[in-house]
Amino acid sequence: MFLHIGGSQIVFNRELIGIFNLDLTEKSVNKQFLDFATGKLSKAPIGSDHPRSFVVTDHRVYISPISPLTLSRRRNSRVSP
Repeated sequence: MFLHIGGSQIVFNRELIGIFNLDLTEKSVNKQFLDFATGKLSKAPIGSDHPRSFVVTDHRVYISPISPLTLSRRRNSRVSP
C-alpha cells in the first residue's frame, strides 16, 4: 500500500517511519533531527503551500503541506483488517 503525502508524491507504507507535526520543530530534538536530515538524508519539500508536517521514510524526509492528522487518517484508512 501507499500513502499520498501531497502534490504528486506518494510513499510506500513499508518505507514509512513516521509522520510528525512541523510545528514541533521548536523542540530541540526535532530541530536537531531535521538539521541532521539535511546533511545525511535527502530532504524534499512538496509543493509551495505552507508546510505542516514532515514525513520520515527509509531514505528521505519529505516536508508536506498536509497536516499530520490527515496523513495519519489516510494511512489508517488504507490498512487491511
